[in-house]
Amino acid sequence: MQQMLMTIVLLGLLAGCAQPQLDQPRANGTYLVIENGLAWAVLVSDGKRVEEQGTVVDVIRLPSENSAVAASYVIETANCGRVQWLSERSDAADGMTNLMSLHSNNQLGQSGCVITSGLSKVWTVLDYSG
Repeated sequence: MQQMLMTIVLLGLLAGCAQPQLDQPRANGTYLVIENGLAWAVLVSDGKRVEEQGTVVDVIRLPSENSAVAASYVIETANCGRVQWLSERSDAADGMTNLMSLHSNNQLGQSGCVITSGLSKVWTVLDYSG
């Protein structure tokens, strides 16, 4: 009887340790979404999404492959003011890639501006303006 009780206790302990909890991967990224005259700066960190909505002030696309800048996007937001993203050209072995960098102004330090946490990140532009 004592051996049976010890076996049950041991199996109970082993069953609790058999499969450790795995951390689920969390989505991360920074995106500038453009659709006609509207814009959204979207930051996803550890699966949590925050965004800053604004209006498109200016979009300039440079078709020349000799230019270091492929495109410029300027948006105006209520909390962050006027913000500019530059899409930089860089040649890679698998073709041309564009790196988005954010160029800030002095309003990005304000408490209501969610873009501030994405200053040091590489941004992806999704332009649905057609």
